[in-house]
Amino acid sequence: RKQLREMIQKYGVAGSDIIRQIHTEIFRADIPEPWKIKLADIVGEIDYRLVEGADEEVQLSALLARLVEAAYEIKGLKKV
Repeated sequence: RKQLREMIQKYGVAGSDIIRQIHTEIFRADIPEPWKIKLADIVGEIDYRLVEGADEEVQLSALLARLVEAAYEIKGLKKV
């Protein structure tokens, strides 16, 4: 989260650029296809909220939290 805040505030990276890069990396990742679809859906939801004017830092923090949850589920540490 700290790195995310730094990218936005210090370097002026747009939330939409971060979203786009995460979306690209999801489809490059070595994870099962159903998870790629789920993660793309999560990213799409956050992107929609940003387009609608939601707070960038809050939405990107929420995205990070959901990605961490998904990572635990993918690794089998938590039920899907």
